Amino acid sequence: MEAKRAGPKHSLPRLGWDWVSLRPTFQQHLSQKAATKKAELFQHSRRRLARSFAGVMGGILLVFAAVFYRLEVENQLQAFDEELQVQAGIMAAAIKYELRQGQWRLVLNEVPFLGGKTQPLDHHLAYVRWFDPAPGTGRESLGSLRQYTGSPPPLKWFALDSPPHHLSLGFETVAAEEGRLLRQLTLPVQQGDQILGYLQLAVPLEPLQLSLGRLRWGLGIGIPLTLALIGGAGWILGGLAMQPIRRSYEQLQRFTADASHELRAPLAALMSNAQMALLAPEEAQPRLEKVVSSARRLSDLIDTLLQLARQQGSLPLEDLPLVDLRELVQELGEQYRPQAESLGLRWQCDLPGPAGKWLVRGEAALLRQAVENLLRNALQYTPAGGTVQVSLESRPPWVSIHVKDTGIGIPPEHLPHLCERFYRVDTARARHTGGFGLGLALVHQIVTAHRGSLRVASRVGEGSVFTVELPLSSSRHFLSPFSR
Repeated sequence: MEAKRAGPKHSLPRLGWDWVSLRPTFQQHLSQKAATKKAELFQHSRRRLARSFAGVMGGILLVFAAVFYRLEVENQLQAFDEELQVQAGIMAAAIKYELRQGQWRLVLNEVPFLGGKTQPLDHHLAYVRWFDPAPGTGRESLGSLRQYTGSPPPLKWFALDSPPHHLSLGFETVAAEEGRLLRQLTLPVQQGDQILGYLQLAVPLEPLQLSLGRLRWGLGIGIPLTLALIGGAGWILGGLAMQPIRRSYEQLQRFTADASHELRAPLAALMSNAQMALLAPEEAQPRLEKVVSSARRLSDLIDTLLQLARQQGSLPLEDLPLVDLRELVQELGEQYRPQAESLGLRWQCDLPGPAGKWLVRGEAALLRQAVENLLRNALQYTPAGGTVQVSLESRPPWVSIHVKDTGIGIPPEHLPHLCERFYRVDTARARHTGGFGLGLALVHQIVTAHRGSLRVASRVGEGSVFTVELPLSSSRHFLSPFSR
């Protein structure tokens, strides 16, 4: 008997502990899986943003580098040609055409580098050549080689029966026999209208090639480094750009979860009470009353959500009528005074100044609803014996409505989230009192639509102060953004 009792005595707790431990583990696994999937989604979007940014900026960088390199080549080549042309001008100026023994003769002995009696002007010159114009050809770009210094021309140019050589006037890049590139200049030398001959000189392009090589080396290293920096910047900027999207996504998830929960609770109450009324017709009256209460609660939730959806963006205040806030607050003060006294609260309504000086432009019904939500919250969260105070304050160009209470207060960590939809500081208390967590969200949206602001200051155990600031009708703040 004892053995039989011992078996169940030890097995039941074991089964219970196994069942309790499995359920949270499974839920934790699902939540971790959802969080991992969400993180992967945002990381994928961040990578796409970074790649797009790096691709666009990298393309711009490559185009800029190509244009810069092309311009640099042209600028350096132009400077190279100008220096070569200066040297050719010095040589051409030294050429003499003199009358000797009754004949005009061309004297090249005084030409730097080309004449035999002078020192070379520039040792970087590859060669200097002089061509006599070919007689009777009628073409000024034909000539016969007469004298040269430096690299020898092709052997076929020395043949006696060689035809006149075709000369390309101006600058030209040619390849030497050693494989070097030369920059060659051929220009006609003339006296009056008579062409004396053609001067041709060439210099190696090695200095230009070395300079451009260093430029290519710098671009080859600088462009990948810059692309890497652009990629890193794209990754950082992508993360910054995704932060508000991620916060909006999380708020949307929380809103969807809370909205579905709030809609599910009244619907479940409707179904259960309707089923119980069908099963027990004699008790149908209280059940039907609960059905009506749940339906009214569901209708209020839907109306509030619709109002939140309608009040997106700013209202055209310049087209709206004037609203006297003093009259509005005074009317609400008289309306809520009996309710405050029935709850054992001290009610104070401070309205300084004469009427007519508290005019704002807006929708009176929306402003009334915003103030009513603040007053209901103050009455709801202030214990008996406390104080609720509503007051007006004018600080042109603004007017302020203060709703102050000595209630339970709000912890500091909850203050940044008060205007989020379905957000509750005390979930259990809010459900007991029937709140949805939409009141302050609606207040914030109404005030923002009137181009105002909502501020809150609170201490736990001491109370809270909610302040609504609205622009006076005489202020420029009520004008549309396009008219400022």
